Amino acid sequence: MPGSTGKALRLARLLRGPQGRAACLAFDHGAQLGPIPGSEDAASVISAAVEAQLDGIILSPGLAVRHADLLCGIERPSIILRLDQTSMWRVGTTHGYPNGHSRGITNVEEAVRIGADAVLCYFFTCHSEPELETRSIEFAAECARAARHWGVPLIMEPMAARGGLVDDPFDADVIAMNCRMASEIGADAVKTDFSGDARSFRRVVETAGCPVLGAGGPRMACDDDVLVTVNALLDAGAKGILFGRNLFQSENPATLMRQARDLIHRNDRDKRTASRSGTSRRRRS
Repeated sequence: MPGSTGKALRLARLLRGPQGRAACLAFDHGAQLGPIPGSEDAASVISAAVEAQLDGIILSPGLAVRHADLLCGIERPSIILRLDQTSMWRVGTTHGYPNGHSRGITNVEEAVRIGADAVLCYFFTCHSEPELETRSIEFAAECARAARHWGVPLIMEPMAARGGLVDDPFDADVIAMNCRMASEIGADAVKTDFSGDARSFRRVVETAGCPVLGAGGPRMACDDDVLVTVNALLDAGAKGILFGRNLFQSENPATLMRQARDLIHRNDRDKRTASRSGTSRRRRS
């Protein structure tokens, strides 16, 4: 397949270690909602992700270009470039529409020029207006075709439209349906809502057909709840997280980011330690 080597190399830079896991920051909220709390100083948030040695960071094109200097060098987070923008998260507010509308803001070719290791787009289903779902799927499919051509991993964000046909967008059956659809249309990995417990989410992971990364959603009550959720996602078989507000809205973002990263790569670190210990014993014998 054209571009398959490029996809494999780039995906390995994002899903790291023997278990192929990733601890990533979602930081494209400004393109969707403006300057929400904790995101006002973009350079500070990106620097925290670098300090915590996260595996990746979702950025809009403007932030990726403006703060490229912070992401140059080894052991820096991979750039996951956001390809689209949506009004979905303004549904039900005074400055929102009855339905969420999405549109492209860049493309895979520009993502390659910017230096992204992966790209990301929404994949909304269950709109109250069928044509909105059609447009969402058509855009995601076009992104998948371009990603195959350029050899860039595509992460889709399959979610039920808020204010649409589904009363509970966190229902595991709905999440499983959306993730499998996204995988079959061409996603190399998915970022999706957490159903709330490891048992129900395990079915999502087992049927998705590609690696599953958990989305964080609204800010949780405390940092301990964030880490409990990370553990639940891992117990369900998820490959890691793409959390936003639940990381950068912490009172100590860099500390929480590093704690989440340590949880996700804990077994990788234990295996490396065991391997080094085994080598030392063999040398002594």
